[in-house]
Parts: sequence; C-alpha cells; structure tokens
Amino acid sequence: MSLFDQPPLHDFPDRAIRLLQADPANLRELIADLLPDLVERFDFSRLEDAGREFVLEDWRRRENDLLFRLPFRTAGGEAERWALVCLLIEHQSEPDPVMPLRVLLYAVLFWESEWRSWQAAHPAGERLRLTPVIPLVFHTGERRWHTNRALVDLFDGPEEVERFAPHWPILFWDLAERSTEELLDATGEWLASLAVVRAERAEAAEFREVFAAALRRLEPLRELQPMRWHDLLWFVLSWGVRRRPGGEQGALLEAARSSQMELKHRDEVGKLSSAVVETWEQELVVRGRAEGAISARQEDLRLLLEARFGPLPEALAAQIAAIHDAERLRDALQQVVHLHSLEELNL
Repeated sequence: MSLFDQPPLHDFPDRAIRLLQADPANLRELIADLLPDLVERFDFSRLEDAGREFVLEDWRRRENDLLFRLPFRTAGGEAERWALVCLLIEHQSEPDPVMPLRVLLYAVLFWESEWRSWQAAHPAGERLRLTPVIPLVFHTGERRWHTNRALVDLFDGPEEVERFAPHWPILFWDLAERSTEELLDATGEWLASLAVVRAERAEAAEFREVFAAALRRLEPLRELQPMRWHDLLWFVLSWGVRRRPGGEQGALLEAARSSQMELKHRDEVGKLSSAVVETWEQELVVRGRAEGAISARQEDLRLLLEARFGPLPEALAAQIAAIHDAERLRDALQQVVHLHSLEELNL
C-alpha cells in the first residue's frame, strides 16, 4: 500500500516528510549519511515503531517525533542487540531551542519502561540492561540550526560545576547546510528528493531545473521499487504543485513528464501529476470550509494564553496564526491548563 493512497490534506510539509522518513528505506538513507560506519549493522527489515509505548500524560508526544526500535549486530556478527532510534523532525523556520531536552525525555521514558519491566519479572541475579538510544534530529527548515545541539547547552551555571552537566550530544541532519547540487548527487533517492525542499524559494527557472533533476533521479526506482517510486514521486510533484506559485504549475507538470526517459514512465508521471493537482484542488475547498473554525480556535488559544500569562510575544502570536490544522490547535488548547510558562507550550 502506498503511503499516499490517502494524501495528507493538512500540514502537507510536516506530514509528508514524516510519512516518508518512517519508511525503512528512507530511514536507512538518513542513518547512512550520519553514521556511515554503523549503518550496515542495523537490520532495517525488522524496524519496529516504538512510539506507542509511552504514556506521556501532560507532556505530549508531537506528531513529528518518531521512535523506532532497530536490531543491531555487534562487531563480528556474533550477537544481536537492539537500539532505540529517536528521530525528531523539524520543518519550522525557527529551530526549537529545547530540542536536546525533548530527546532526553524520550530516552528517559523509554529507559523507565525497561526498568519497570525488569522490576516486574527478572531472573535472580540478572542485571538491569538498558537499550542504547540514538538521538537524531532531521531539520528541513529554511535556516540553519543555530541553537542548542547538546543538553549541556541548556545549562546556566558557574564554570566550576559545568563538568557535572550531562552533555547528551545529538546527531543533526540539517537541510540548510546542503546545497541542491549535493542533494541531487546524494547516494539515496530520498535525500535527492529533498532538493526540491531546499530549492523552494529559488527563481522559477532554477526550481524547475531542480524539480526535473530530482524526478530523473527517481526514475530507476520505477522498476526496482515501484511503491517507493510512487511515494517519492508523489512527494516531489506535490511540493511543486503546493509550494510554488500557481502560475508555474503548467511548466512544472510538463517538466515532470519530460524528465522521464521511458515513454511509459512519462505517461505514469502525467497521470500522477493530474491526481496531485486534483487532490490539491479538493484540499483548497476543504480548507475554505474549515477556515472559520480554524480562526475561532486560534482566537480561543490566544485568549486563554493571555488570560494566564498576559500579552503574548509577537513571535508566538504569529506562530499561532500560522497554524491551520484544527487538531494541532485543539492539542494546544488542551495543554494550556497544565502550563506553568509559555515556554512549555508545544506547538
């Protein structure tokens, strides 16, 4: 089944990237780029979703935070261990300064669940052994990650006691640090597809060139991995249709067809392009109907926050105004009663 048989209608960038990054083949590409010396020792065919193991009560797991368990072969392949891959996806224009703490909280919750299981039933003499956690941040925002990259960066204390602060370094994959040329030349097709995200604000001719080049990179997948080809193709086409000015649509769709060497592939790309356009038009209708409800929830959230904390900073007010997903706004409203400060609000 394709990941996009039911395309995400709301928050397309966030949800589409999340869906694709959860694909084992795409996750493998990311880990290969960050941990090339270890990637061959993970068994991605046995990837397990660990996100449902946590009950976070008033500290809510964000939709774009992915937690996976992966088997890992030790050196020489004599034994097998498991690791938790904690992958946090950020598509916001402004990086989250508390990211290291978010990752650590996931790790601690996971370790606590293992500790409880060990306490509940373990043979006499068996020692507690915790699963290693690999913290990854996949940042696709327009600007480079310019804030905290390790837990120690969040601490404020005298230098004399700084050595007692946990460092907890995180692996960052930052789209803004890579050029479109580097992405198109990347080993994997998922990373190559991200060239259209990197070029989103380029001039029309430049974007069209990157768009066509990304689609050319995908063509060999049509025969090797047809379902993955379909998903990545949908992503690239959708990025062009949804994220570029409407006046460019015709030229982009023609560039999509022309990008394919095989005639039969051109026909398939043409059909899928039509489906992407139709889905986008349907979404615009749905969005128009929901706009009134969205505005009401935005206003409710602003009023509740102001009642508790006073006038909102301009940046936060703008962030709320930019949210057009009713579910995200509802989740934010539910958080308000538990907040002790605005900094705790998770949008």
